[in-house]
Amino acid sequence: MTGIEKIKQRILEEAQNEADEIIKAAQEKAQGVKEAKEAEAGRLKKQLTKENMELAREHKRRMLTAAHLEMRKKVLAAKQEIMNEVFNGVIERIQDMPDDEYREIIASALLDLPLRGDEEVVFSVYDEHRLDQTFLDQVNELLNNQGIKGQLKLAPDRAQFKAGFVIRTRGMEINNSFESVVNTLRAEMEPQVAGVLFSGFSSDEEDTLS
Repeated sequence: MTGIEKIKQRILEEAQNEADEIIKAAQEKAQGVKEAKEAEAGRLKKQLTKENMELAREHKRRMLTAAHLEMRKKVLAAKQEIMNEVFNGVIERIQDMPDDEYREIIASALLDLPLRGDEEVVFSVYDEHRLDQTFLDQVNELLNNQGIKGQLKLAPDRAQFKAGFVIRTRGMEINNSFESVVNTLRAEMEPQVAGVLFSGFSSDEEDTLS
């Protein structure tokens, strides 16, 4: 499994975890809303006379239509917020991985690139304890095994991104920070993630997202 494939897998795992929590919360909220609506309906029914019942029904229909439109707007906004939480959560989960697992993903991501083998690698300030020249020497051995010059060098500076790396070569920088990678994958994976997150919702449960 390549580095990108591992990140994709993490995105889907994050979406499934988020979906399970959302569905549980929405079901509980939907039940509460349903019970409140039934209680309110019963109270109003006792107060209404036969003469104004039809007028009340028409008023209710108009109010429900307006409320439904407003609710849909809120649901769309809530869905976007949840999507943001999923993709941001993936970066945090990768950042919090055990060191060995994290190094494996970084090594895989480096080996996936069409490297000459003598580039400079910029790591995050947050990875100073686990990504250094010793780690790059291990990657260099793997490059040598592939017939590629294994002379990757640790940059003298570190960057402020959360995870991943930047490649410096011939006056250029190639951004492989996981924030950048996840943002690129988002355009490709949003429909799939949305399917995981929201496919199990009924209309009543969906309304409770707001």
